[in-house]
Formats: sequence, structure tokens, C-alpha cells
Amino acid sequence: MKSRPNNRRPGDPQGSDIESTEPLRLNLKSFDDMLPHVGDFGFYQWLLLVSLIPYCFTYSVLYFGQIFITLVPETHWCHVDGLGNLTIEERRNENIPQLNKDPPYDTCQRWNDSNAKDNSSLVSCTTWEYNLTTVPYMSLAAELDWVCERSYLVSTARSIFFCGSIVGGILFGWLADHKGRIPALVICNGVGLLATVATAYANSFWSFALIRFFAGLSFDNCINIPLIIVLEYVAVNKRSLVVNGAFGFYFALSSTILPWIAYFVADWRILCYVFAIPLLSAIVTPWILPESARWYLASGMADKVVTKLKRIALFNKKTPDPAIYDAFMTNQEKGDCEEQTATVLDLFKTRRLAKHTILVTVFWALIALAFDGHVYSLESLSESVFLSFTLTSATEFPAGILLILILDRWGRRACSFVPTILTAVCSFLMIFITTGTASLVLAVTARFFLNMAANIALQFAAEVLPTPARAQGVALVHIFGIIAHSMAPYVVEMAHIWDKLPMITLTVVSLVAAILVLHLPETMGEDLPQTLQEGEDFGREQKFWSVPCTGKKSRPI
Repeated sequence: MKSRPNNRRPGDPQGSDIESTEPLRLNLKSFDDMLPHVGDFGFYQWLLLVSLIPYCFTYSVLYFGQIFITLVPETHWCHVDGLGNLTIEERRNENIPQLNKDPPYDTCQRWNDSNAKDNSSLVSCTTWEYNLTTVPYMSLAAELDWVCERSYLVSTARSIFFCGSIVGGILFGWLADHKGRIPALVICNGVGLLATVATAYANSFWSFALIRFFAGLSFDNCINIPLIIVLEYVAVNKRSLVVNGAFGFYFALSSTILPWIAYFVADWRILCYVFAIPLLSAIVTPWILPESARWYLASGMADKVVTKLKRIALFNKKTPDPAIYDAFMTNQEKGDCEEQTATVLDLFKTRRLAKHTILVTVFWALIALAFDGHVYSLESLSESVFLSFTLTSATEFPAGILLILILDRWGRRACSFVPTILTAVCSFLMIFITTGTASLVLAVTARFFLNMAANIALQFAAEVLPTPARAQGVALVHIFGIIAHSMAPYVVEMAHIWDKLPMITLTVVSLVAAILVLHLPETMGEDLPQTLQEGEDFGREQKFWSVPCTGKKSRPI
């Protein structure tokens, strides 16, 4: 029998030989291999979860803030000079055509001659009056009269914001790869901070659109970068909990209180300054978030990863064998961690992998379109947009909690299909139920289901796409999602053609998304594909009708 080599180091107590590092060297090839030794869900990870709060608030104000900056009261009518001595009702009855619909008067035309009230006397409005009962302030859009034939300017400004996000994704993605995630995040949120403050000085469509384009550069990156960093430092089996629990709670909280901040501030210029407060996180980011361990490794700075690992162990009160750090460094120096490289084009070179890439991309884009379509449709509800927005945003939290409970039991496909098809049902019913409490209940229910579908959609992409091209593939999914975001305002604008057209469109979009997700492989409990060939073969043995919790099997996917 061979004697065990003596690996005791100088200063180690007699009889406390450290286990040979050779078995360790074979197993400690990646940061994920090292993390359990220093604590993968301890005090340090909880601090990281808390650090996500300002970034989730930033994401919320960038995503939804423009709605309240450009919110136009539904009740508005032509302004006529020289009638200031009359009441609102008298002015409307005197100069505005009455209609048999809601609102019961024309919002875009007036009588040129109040004594000759016929079609020949109708003229288009040049300026408007607004009822500030439900929306207690004049927004930028109201001040500049972006209504009637100019209402498309609100939607165009929103689309330009999302176009900025596409440019920002490319720009800050490159910066993150070459200079580090933390510098990229600091500059990203710094640009968003300056643009949000500058929004308060916009005085025309073009100045507003240009400023919001720069604000859009920060959108998505403001949360994607910190969230990915935090996920790197958390146990693999806790990542669904982080995304659907902590992030869902913070985002739910911020988006729920956002409309009431707008309501009580009641001044869109001051509101811009308030919205800029979370973006001040750019100043403190280097002190509350660590640099990406994977970026350190990719940049040849394994020594900094070891320093970070020792710090994590200190916070988590772990005392790992010092030999693990040496074994990890040895693996890095010998190049044992070399991985296959690929480009996004490699995802389309084989049939099944190409199919899965296209499916996850289109599924996410359709979910993003349906999500934003329902968000913007809240402005047309007869109830208070502030209350409607609050109730729908509050569904983020229960949706996240429910996913935590069922996602690893029912699987990704079922948990995507069911809420998406139910969204289609709600959208279909909203074609016919357009007012009253029932319409609000349907809007809240649809948002609840969409929250679930959206939370799973990008997780699906990260789990289906193979490691060599995963980051690039997820970026591709993100870009098409942003394109969908930019299209959503125009879906709502379809109401000017036919008031039922937006919900018909959202019904079809949700239905198609539900059908598509059934053709993706189930990823629950499966090892992530590490090579392009594994990505091609992923799910090949699965059955189309199988559900993980029942084990039912049928024909192959």
C-alpha cells in the first residue's frame, strides 16, 4: 500500500496533514467549483441581494418613468379664447360637438361658429384645455399638446428611448467585456443620471426625444449587469430564488410606489429630478458591488479572484483549506480551464440549435410586446391610471413567489405556456369589456400572468443556449426584445384606427407565444449545454407532452 504524501506546510500542527492537492486540482477548474468552499449562499450573498435595491429602482424609473412624464389626461377639449368667464361645462357646451360615446364630446374639433353648429363649421383644435381631476398636473405632453393628430409623438418618443437601449446594449456590452463590468455599470448609470436630469429642460419634441435616447442607453444594462454579477456569486440552485424572489420584490415595490410619487409631486420637471435619485447609485457602485469573477478570469487576473474568494470566506465565516486556492491557481496557470469558443453565428449552423435559438428569441420578443402593450393600455382605462398602474405592478411580487414554488416542480415549458395562454384569454375578454371594474380586473390579471411569462423567458434563453455562445445569444435575444419594446407604443396607437384593434393584436401575440414555447425543450433538472454539440442534442430524448412532475411521455420534440 502506498503511503500518502506528506503535504504538511511549515507552521501546520503536527498530525494535521493537508489532503493532497492533486484531487483538488482536478475539480477546481472554475469559479463555480470554488464558490461552495467559501460559501455560496451566506451573509455575503445576502449583502449582494440588498445591494440590488438601487438598481431595481433605477430599472423601474427608466422603464416606466416616461409614462408619467408624458401622461395626458383623457378628458381634454379645444381651448377657445375669450371664454374665460364661463365654467368648464358652459365652455364645452358652447363650442365643442357632443358625441354619443366616452368621452361624450369631441376632443379634437370645435365649432368655428357656435351659432352655426353643422359639419361645415367644424375646425380642428390648435390648443387644448385639460381636466386635471384624475391627472393632477400638466405633463410635458400636455404642455406641448401632444394629442389628437399629434398623439403619435408620445409613442415615437417612447420608441426612440428603446432605440437608445439597443445602442447602449452594444456600447456598454463592449465596454463591459474590455474594461470590466463595474466601470461599464458606473458609466452606464452615469449617462442615465445626466439624461434624466436633462429631461427636465426639454421644451420641444426633438429635444425631448434626443435626451430620452441618451436615457435609453442605460435601460436594461442598469439591471442586467448588476443582476448577472450577483448571480455569479450565488449558488446555482439559488439563482431562480434570486431572480424571482429578491428582484421581483424590489421591482414590484419600486414600480408600485412610482405612480404615487408622480401623483404627489404633480410637476413633471421636479419629477425628473426625483427619478434621477436612484441613478446616483453610479457613484457608490464600486463600493457595493464586486467585479465579475468571470471577467477577472477571462482577463487573466486569477489572483484577484482568489482575493475575492478569501473575502467571501471571511464574510461567510468559512475557513477553507488554503490548498484549494493553490489548486485553483495551478489550474489557471496550466490552462486546464480552456473552453470552446464560438460566435452567435454558430448558433444557426445546426438545425435543432438554430430552431431553439429562433424560438427563444421570438418568444421573448412576443412576451415583451404583450407586456408593454398591456402597460401602455392602462392609460386608456376610465379608472385612475395611478391606481391601475399600482394594482398591476403589485402583481410582480405574487408572480415571483408563485414561480419560486412551482418552477422547479412543473418545469419551464408548462410555467410559460399556462400564463401565456391565460394572458391571451384576458386580452380577448378585454376586446369586449373596456370600462368599469371588470376591465381593471382583467388588466391586473393579464399583468400577473405576463409577469410570470417574462420572468421565465430570459431564464429559458440562458438555459437552452450552449455555454460558448450563451452570452452572445442572450444579447441577441435582448436586442429583439428591445425592438419589440419599441413597437409596443404603436400597438396602443392602433386604437385611433379601431378601438378594439390593440387588444385583438395582443390576443394574437400571446396566443402565438404560447404555441411557440411548447416547441422548446424542458430545461428543468437538465445540465446546461457546455458545447455547441450539446446544444444541438439538448432535449433530443424528451417528449412533446411530457410534464416533469407527472413523468408523462409521448412523442419526441
